[in-house]
Amino acid sequence: MQASLQSGAKGIVYGTVSKDATWIETVQISQNNLPIDGATTSTWTFTFRRCGSIEWTLTSSDGMTITQGDIGTLIAISKDVPSNLCGVYHADLKETRADDTVVHWLHGTVTFND
Repeated sequence: MQASLQSGAKGIVYGTVSKDATWIETVQISQNNLPIDGATTSTWTFTFRRCGSIEWTLTSSDGMTITQGDIGTLIAISKDVPSNLCGVYHADLKETRADDTVVHWLHGTVTFND
């Protein structure tokens, strides 16, 4: 594993998204095959960065909807992808709970293509 991809996150994220379009996708995260306790009251942040600089951020108040499923927490993304994103970005999904505890759920790379 590349040093830049090493992480203490609970899982790995990777994928490809078309830019200049609406990104519509649902991701399910579970903990022991159960929804994440308190997930719907937490603040969720999905950041995309390159060279250490955050280029784009999705939050549970702008671009992501958090709901509880039967065996996991569903994170639905519905957001227009900025036209300036192009190439490979480091991606991190974190949850900030009401008591200010931060859980780093996912780390990896997402590629934004024309």
